[in-house]
Formats: sequence, structure tokens, C-alpha cells
Amino acid sequence: MAAALGVRPTKQRGQNFVIDANTVRRIVRTAEVRPDDAVVEVGPGLGSLTLALLQAADRVTAVEIDDVLAAALPATIAARMPHRADRFALVHSDAMHVTELPGPAPTALVANLPYNVAVPVLLHMLDTFPSIERTLVMVQAEVADRLAAAPGSKVYGVPSVKANWYAEVSRAGAIGRSVFWPAPNVDSGLVSLVRRTEPLRTTASKKEVFAVVDAAFAQRRKTLRAALAGWAGSAAAAEAALVAAGVSPQARGEALTVEEFARIAENAVHGEAE
Repeated sequence: MAAALGVRPTKQRGQNFVIDANTVRRIVRTAEVRPDDAVVEVGPGLGSLTLALLQAADRVTAVEIDDVLAAALPATIAARMPHRADRFALVHSDAMHVTELPGPAPTALVANLPYNVAVPVLLHMLDTFPSIERTLVMVQAEVADRLAAAPGSKVYGVPSVKANWYAEVSRAGAIGRSVFWPAPNVDSGLVSLVRRTEPLRTTASKKEVFAVVDAAFAQRRKTLRAALAGWAGSAAAAEAALVAAGVSPQARGEALTVEEFARIAENAVHGEAE
């Protein structure tokens, strides 16, 4: 198919196409796709996962940025799964710019995400489409570890906390290199995200909480008193917010849960300090 389309996977777009039927079936199974699901897929490529999803879900909407791939996908679906073609929709766009999707609100996100944009795309989709209850993404193993890391882990950081704002996150398996074309020089992993049934209870906005998270990890080695000084206006103001939130000013960002970051944001004293 790629030869017929004149397509070569590009590094620039982080394209590695899944060429193993067992792998796409395993992804659909692990994602627990149901017959009533409206699934959104980002980066469908040549359509191998798309076809597997269409077999299991009520409908699939694929978001594809690549002109040639986007043009070819509807014909691939029509040729290989004609009885389900009316259940498929294509959005030819950069996923980072997608703010609405055709048809019913998506209930699941299942994707082999391009390595270079995996985290921003994932967070954008979770933020833009609160109807997405379950997500299963295939990403670089290192990114999978980071997303699913718990506080105190060496790889716990901004992606871990922000993903946890939306969902319960866990590793859902490893994927070898040989199932891709071209074979990447890194391993891949599956990450499951199940949206929180109740949003995080906090009076702070997501933007305010994420500002604290970004500041805390911008200088990982520093204590929170020092790392949050710029955010709070001074080290003393940072210390006051931390103490009020019940967090040690000597702690570091990687020790904190998303709930603790939210408490710090709630206790910001910007207004009074100015």
C-alpha cells in the first residue's frame, strides 16, 4: 500500500506503522473497545489499527495530518470493510488543532501516537473531549514509563502529574520493535488511562494547578521553596503557600501527588503579595 501511494514513513512526523495483525487485535482487546463505543484514533497511518477498531466499535473517527494518508484512508476502509464504511469518519487535521469531531461524542481514544508529539496530543485530546472515558495509547517505552510513574519515581514528572489530573494511569503492556515499519530503535509501551469519575476536587483551575507543576519541575533538583519562588513572586511567598498546603518547603516536585499540587495552587498568595 505504501509503495502504491508513494509513502515513506518520515521521522519528522514520528511515523512508524504497525504491520502486525496480532498487535492491532491485542491493542483493541486491551483497550476493551465495546460495540457501543465511538472511538477516536489519532495518526491512523495506513489504517491497520483503524480496521481492527471498526470491527469492534460502533464507529471510528480518525484524525490524520498527512495529506496522502488522509486521502487514501477512506478508500482503504471501503475496500476492506465495505459493510462498516458508513461507521468511519476522517478528520484531515493536526490533532493539536482539533476542537470538535463529527458524529456522537467520543467515548474512547485508541492510538499509536507519533513519538515526537505523544504527550501534548494525549493531554489535548483528554482536555478537549471530556466524554473520552477510556484511553489506550501506544507510545515510546520511556514515555509510557513517564506517563504511568508514581510520585517518588525517578521518571515522575510533568507528564505524570498532568495525565493524572484527568485519569488513573497505568502501564498496559510492552510492544516489541518488529511489529513496526520501519522498526524504531526504541521499544514501545501501552498506556491505559481511565478518566476520573469525579474531577479532582479543588478550587484552583486546571491552568493554575498546571502552572505550579511546570514551575516545580522546571528545576528538578531544587527544593519547592526555591523552585516555586518565581511562580509565587518570592521564596518566602512560595514557602507560605507550601506550608498552607501542608507540603514541606524542602520537598521536591517528584514527591508530590496531583492533589498536593492542587492544594499549593489553592494557597497561592499572588494577590496579597503584590
